[in-house]
Amino acid sequence: MCSHRPMKFFVLISSLVFVLSSCTKKDNNKNYLLEGSLKKWQPLTLTFNGPEVSEMDSINPFLDYSLLVNFSNKDTTYTVHGYFATDGDAANSSAENGNKWRAKFTPGETGKWKFKAYLMEGENIAVKQFTLPKKNKSIWNVNGEFQIQPVDSTANGFYRTGMLVYDNAHYLKQSETGKPFLKNGVGSPENFLAYSEFDGTYDNGGPATPTLHEGLHDYSAHVDDWKDSDPVWGFYNGKGIIGALNYLSGKGMNSLYFLAMNENGDGNDVWPWVAPNEQTRYDVSKLDQWEMVLTHMDELGMAMNVFTQETENDTILNKGELGLERKLFYKELVARFGHHLGVVWNLGEETNRSPEQLKSYADYIRKIDPYNHPIAVHNHVRVTGERREGRPLDPIKETFTPMLGYRNFEVPSLQMYDTTEVHKEVKKWLNLSVQKKKPWIVYLDEIGHWDIGVTTDTAANNNHDMVMHSSLWGSLMSGAAGTSWYFGGKDVPNNDISAEDFRARDAWWDISNNAKKFFEDHLPYETMQNHDELVSNDKAYCFAKKDEIYVVYLPKNQTTDLTIGDGAFTIAFYDPKVGGMLFDKQNEGWKITKPNSVELSAYNGQKEKDWVIVIARK
Repeated sequence: MCSHRPMKFFVLISSLVFVLSSCTKKDNNKNYLLEGSLKKWQPLTLTFNGPEVSEMDSINPFLDYSLLVNFSNKDTTYTVHGYFATDGDAANSSAENGNKWRAKFTPGETGKWKFKAYLMEGENIAVKQFTLPKKNKSIWNVNGEFQIQPVDSTANGFYRTGMLVYDNAHYLKQSETGKPFLKNGVGSPENFLAYSEFDGTYDNGGPATPTLHEGLHDYSAHVDDWKDSDPVWGFYNGKGIIGALNYLSGKGMNSLYFLAMNENGDGNDVWPWVAPNEQTRYDVSKLDQWEMVLTHMDELGMAMNVFTQETENDTILNKGELGLERKLFYKELVARFGHHLGVVWNLGEETNRSPEQLKSYADYIRKIDPYNHPIAVHNHVRVTGERREGRPLDPIKETFTPMLGYRNFEVPSLQMYDTTEVHKEVKKWLNLSVQKKKPWIVYLDEIGHWDIGVTTDTAANNNHDMVMHSSLWGSLMSGAAGTSWYFGGKDVPNNDISAEDFRARDAWWDISNNAKKFFEDHLPYETMQNHDELVSNDKAYCFAKKDEIYVVYLPKNQTTDLTIGDGAFTIAFYDPKVGGMLFDKQNEGWKITKPNSVELSAYNGQKEKDWVIVIARK
């Protein structure tokens, strides 16, 4: 086991400076440093001088101080929680003490903004004080203003398309473009942040992973995917993890599922604290290094599905209740990472917590998150034959039914043991949510038996064709808003917590990206819904905007009739495995059988393939 973190010999140099972005404003009289591009959707940073303290100070800098900043324009006010930042350059310096206090804010509107910042002191004030004090009870208060310019049209990722928001629909919306967001996600390794070049990170006794070096990820296969303009910290640390993100983004993957805390869990190697048992003392340099990785994800347009706990450890904090340590955990996550543009807060992987507990978590996060990021939870798995009190056990139903219509919950994160049930299960929860007048965004976030998931390309039991049909297209053709792909749990290279080289599934990323590109390039999918009643073969799927456009997924060796509207239509065929162009020969693969009905079959007689067929009004 290593020490808290090694100090590098360049600390005395790096800790004396801030690395500034394109706009910096320092006013010694007003005690703040403003950094950022001052462009819409790009975060700005306010750094203040405050008390000189350390992570382990007798007055806890995480609990007993509270920095709150109100950012306001002519229309609204955002109350943003700040945090202790040691020397202001902890990612590079590994500093454990300092006098810098920081808040990050992402402006979603142009024009003039003002801010009012208060640093307050008091026992446990960080989890008690959520508004600026009416009277001046603060150590200090600071006022300032700045001007935000329009979106940088040359920016990348979410800095160009805007924050992902819930808009009372079945897909998240990109705030700047107004377009829906279809998640094409990576779901393993769940301990993505168990990276050897993060400070204070070590294997704390998790399961043996002999394919990893001392139980941690290096992502050495992706060092060459790092680019000269990409971030690093310290002595060029971070190339492996940044390179891995670059590779995945280049394959069309736009989302990552990861645990922010797995202490006493499967990996037992990810936590935000200075040590696993110091749950009110946060490791500032580690979290600043996480921040560099998450900022790169924003630039790549990769959404962050932030899992706050897992099934093995969801009683670690306050025995599962919303107590002091849990409140502080959520507050630190929101304060340090809430400004990111693609965040979904997930209340727990394979949750065991009661509906009342889950709702209390969601209420608290919504109260302190100024951006109202979507809130999700992941169900425990349904296993055939399991019973409770003489009846079949249905953890999916038990998790999600109490959450239907709940004001502070938007995303059921589905785990499906039986992939043949994916299609109907997604339809079920979409329909139930509409009935409760709060449409859900349904994600498929884990599939299959725990030790299988999606296999590597070269696996003897390669299951890509099956997963493509049942889970990828099965979910999207039901109206799911996207997927995350779990790798399976056997202790072999490149499965769940042992995953190092994402190229082991290079062919799968292409198959998954084919589906995303098809939906984005050819369909007004946000206006469509499942219409399986229009096809005669129950092995086929139909997704449609009736009388305008119909999409049918036809498995190999199958035919089906499709009921369509009156008038002239075009037809085109798409190979979901190969991707690429649409084949649009008019007389190969369909024929009119009766008025308002066509018989669909494989394109050009290629029955050994699955086909996606598009029938659109001329």
